[in-house]
Amino acid sequence: MEFVCVGKIIKPQGIKGEVKIAPLVDIPAIFNGKHQLFIEKRPSEFKTATFRLGYAYVLFKEILDRNTAEKYRNKFIYITKEEFEKISVDDFLIEDLIGKTLLDENGEFVGQIMGVTDYGFDDILIVSENDHLYEVPFRKDIFLVQDKEISVIRKEFDGAKVSQE
Repeated sequence: MEFVCVGKIIKPQGIKGEVKIAPLVDIPAIFNGKHQLFIEKRPSEFKTATFRLGYAYVLFKEILDRNTAEKYRNKFIYITKEEFEKISVDDFLIEDLIGKTLLDENGEFVGQIMGVTDYGFDDILIVSENDHLYEVPFRKDIFLVQDKEISVIRKEFDGAKVSQE
């Protein structure tokens, strides 16, 4: 079974065993209590789950009190890749992006995604085109995403060259 890391327990919350989770994905629905979560890739069951102020607050059945919750500090939360793909219709995992071919609106070859970097604001695609590498922000005004396919709607590669191969 393949997993996707979706959060990190950062601390206990209260005295009843609830934990505060920092999400590592932009999909709050993962923490709505309807999806199977795994703590360190071991299945865990929800009692309650809420999402407030950018954090998930989850009460797991196996965490009964604050002392037990303290033992889970800095543990990672996972979801199966299959479940993640059901939830995230227009989202990609980095491993799914690398190697994808980019086409323009006419179906003409534009380039291939060689890597992804993150400088904090936008994910940056490293695109190979005509023996050159370009860094292009993965934004909706440049790329169109439909049915897990990516096409280029505005080619802005000029001036963004990183290096020559």
